[in-house]
Amino acid sequence: MRQAVTVMKAACQMKKWNVKPGDRVQPGDLLCTVSVGKLNREVTSKLAGTVLELAIPEGAQVPGGAAVCYIDAAQEAGEQPAPAAAAPQGPVALKMPKTGGPSTIKKWYKHPGDRVEAGEPVVSVTAGKLNRDLCSPCAGVLEAVAAPEGAAAPQPGESLATIRPEAPAPASAPAAPAAGGAPADTAGLVPVELPAQAGKVATLKKWLKQPGDPVEAGEPLAELIAGKLNLELASPARGRLARQEAPEGATVRKGQPLCWLEGAGDAPAAAAAPAPAGATLLVIGGGPGGYVAAIRAAQLGAQVTLVEEHRIGGTCLNVGCIPTKALLHSAELYTAARTRCAAAGVQVQGVSLDWAGVQQNRAAAASRLSAGVQALLAANGVTVVEGRASFTGPKQVRVVSQEGERTLTADRILIAAGSVPAIPPIPGLAENPNCIDSTGALELEALPESLVIVGGGVIGVELACAYAQFGTQVTVVEMLPRILPPMDGELAAQAQTLLEGLGITFHLSTQVLRFEQGAPGVQVVAQLPDGRELSLAAQKALVAVGRRANTAGLGLEAAGIETQRGRIVVNDRMETSQPGVYAIGDCVGRTMLAHAASAMGEVAAENALGHPARYDERVCPSGVYMAPELSQVGLTEEAARERGLDYLVGRFPMAANGKAVIMGEPEGLVKVLADRKTGKLLGVGILGPRATDLIAEAAVALQLGATLEDLIQTIHAHPTVSEAVREAALDARGRAIHFK
Repeated sequence: MRQAVTVMKAACQMKKWNVKPGDRVQPGDLLCTVSVGKLNREVTSKLAGTVLELAIPEGAQVPGGAAVCYIDAAQEAGEQPAPAAAAPQGPVALKMPKTGGPSTIKKWYKHPGDRVEAGEPVVSVTAGKLNRDLCSPCAGVLEAVAAPEGAAAPQPGESLATIRPEAPAPASAPAAPAAGGAPADTAGLVPVELPAQAGKVATLKKWLKQPGDPVEAGEPLAELIAGKLNLELASPARGRLARQEAPEGATVRKGQPLCWLEGAGDAPAAAAAPAPAGATLLVIGGGPGGYVAAIRAAQLGAQVTLVEEHRIGGTCLNVGCIPTKALLHSAELYTAARTRCAAAGVQVQGVSLDWAGVQQNRAAAASRLSAGVQALLAANGVTVVEGRASFTGPKQVRVVSQEGERTLTADRILIAAGSVPAIPPIPGLAENPNCIDSTGALELEALPESLVIVGGGVIGVELACAYAQFGTQVTVVEMLPRILPPMDGELAAQAQTLLEGLGITFHLSTQVLRFEQGAPGVQVVAQLPDGRELSLAAQKALVAVGRRANTAGLGLEAAGIETQRGRIVVNDRMETSQPGVYAIGDCVGRTMLAHAASAMGEVAAENALGHPARYDERVCPSGVYMAPELSQVGLTEEAARERGLDYLVGRFPMAANGKAVIMGEPEGLVKVLADRKTGKLLGVGILGPRATDLIAEAAVALQLGATLEDLIQTIHAHPTVSEAVREAALDARGRAIHFK
């Protein structure tokens, strides 16, 4: 029977043929290679037979979906395949297909004794620059493999592995199916199935939630292995895990419920109907979440109006990320001129600090970037309205400004109201003008001689570092037994030691009791771990104990929008409980970071305009802009230990990195965590120069499911600080080159 072999739907170019008319081919044999832009893709045979005709010559363009060759499958018809439930008789060989050249065994996904399903990836082989997954021809148990990882693969047609056939494992179904195929006792429950990226079959590695556990939308329920991918099974809604349908280690298939959720009706509303052409979107808040959402929606064809009460750019650009980093940059330059330049042979005389100039630079940076965002909004046709917005109905908003009051409506509304500093109810705080928040700490008219900072989180530590480098006597009071609780404990402890080297004093496990009037500006009275009282005198006291959602006064109850402790409840599409209303950023109370808000903004805008998207913050880097910088992505060692994971740790000190030594910043280290069995990266922490820039490599690696070997095999430029990331991966395997 003459059968056509077609290519992908996208147009491509025929790069190379690996067969010719008359050649016999087996399923999986390489027929040709096509190129799509700069990417090469292999076209393999799904048939057994003889090549009759090559329809496209090398170098020619291939229309999307076109037939590239024809195969006579009749000569190979033989007997019809057995039904899926029947097992073949005797061992079955997984044969090496034609790859167009010598091949190498890259990775075995399955090992002798492991169960495999028909079509499940068993091994990855490398041919030239291309990797190919080879799948099991039947369901059964892998008995033997022909060669270890790294060895040359057998010749085409020879056996790679031997599989003992068995009938495919039936999908778990403890209860008799009811109408529609669901077990009878699952009425009212929501099934959770394999995610699309898992393909048709996967292995359930580990349950992260147990029956009865509450779950949030997007929260991981289980860990999966699909071929060479390590995935997490995310909950589609908020509710409670009712039952599990597959044990750990089981093979699961597309369409088979892995578990069931109850109470999913409490989740935010289902997606609103797709927005029509020319739909209108109203965005409340012009911070890094709101303005990004507005621009993305405009790109998708919406008529967008953005309401901002203060300045475009929100907290981040005006009184948060940008001005803080500008202040830290001035502090870094001042410190370098005083302490590091001479060691590099640069003599600097008469170094002094111009505080007014420092403040002018801070304000100029914020103003320039805010103006740039305003220009971007205008260029994308976004209408900006100044004023305070509040809901008067589900799709109706009142805007109050100095010019008066107006009412705005839209097909879709997106809330990006941000957050405000959290002010604890500590006696004496509100009455003392020398007690300031993070905004006040950025705008001081004079450099204080002494400063007490209440809070050892990111905001407190960054400002402590800046002012200590400027020469202020800084004391940090933290109620917890450590600083920077979201970061890896080992790195946070080293960071504290380095900060103490700047002259900063830390009082941990210490609770502030009250603020009192007193010279030189304020007396901070705190309770030490042993119960004794400690009185700290300073010109200023900065209260930096975190931020809270800025939802007061939004009139959310008038719109029927659900909140929890002031935070707007959303699902992973950023939808609220009111259809057609979305919320993003700090006001939803998830990760309170500007880049997280921007990512949420893009997801919300796309869903609002009928383009399905989901927000996943499992790979979301965080940074502390101190001296040196500290950054983290993925799991910390504490989190890995709490989950009971079997993991490897790799460390590499900056003191052994050439570029860090050249820069005069040899403090810190890179720390890598990986799964002991698979080598998959779990988390990366970096303490050292430009750590907040270096963490992007680790974030990409985690997003792609990379392993230690992927990092090791990636050549890093020399001399760069990034080499320390590769060396840490090497250390996890016990083979670091530049440190023993």
